[in-house]
Amino acid sequence: MNNPHNIDWHNIDTVLFDMDGTLLDLHYDNYFWLHYLPEQYALLKECSIDEAQERLKDKIRSQLGTLNFYCIDYWIDELEIDIVALKYKVQNRIQFLPHAQTLLSAINALPVQSLIVTNAHRKTLAVKDAAINISSYVDDVHASHDFGLPKEDPQFWKLFANKFAFDPARTVFVDDNEHVLASADEYGIRHLIMPLNPDSQRDAQKMRQPERYTGIQSLAELLPC
Repeated sequence: MNNPHNIDWHNIDTVLFDMDGTLLDLHYDNYFWLHYLPEQYALLKECSIDEAQERLKDKIRSQLGTLNFYCIDYWIDELEIDIVALKYKVQNRIQFLPHAQTLLSAINALPVQSLIVTNAHRKTLAVKDAAINISSYVDDVHASHDFGLPKEDPQFWKLFANKFAFDPARTVFVDDNEHVLASADEYGIRHLIMPLNPDSQRDAQKMRQPERYTGIQSLAELLPC
């Protein structure tokens, strides 16, 4: 396939990947939060699944855009349920998106550094590692919780740069969250790529085509020529 962003890999030093919905199929997370957790919450609170879904939806929406939204410890306290244990019970649903492993192997063959930069909590990362050892595919993994801010906050990138020196003009960043891409854009990261099909079990989200960034239907589109 043609390179959708005309990336000259000879002028790239760093590739940053989001994790869920970018390298990993978001189906696992959507299934967990939209179906499995409400079922378990309904049992715990002795209410209907519909009522549990509404309660959880309201609670989750109230934290949208904050670090709490991604924080497993926050939700354990808020919901009074062992979310980590529940995540392990359905970890068989964790899988790479199509072509993710091929792309990671191709990137690793280049003289560039590859990193995962995720909003996912470290306990969530541990669940993913236990299932498919995703951390082994990149040079390092950084979680936004380590910096006290989600990636949507432009200040996150300044804190991240203090820990990991990189040239934004020579960096590729792949993330399925347009708000995160906007934050990275404000910081100055040059090559911004948005996967449009983060969940393999949902129809292709053609309406998500971003105006300011390069949308891709498949990670194969990023394979170095």
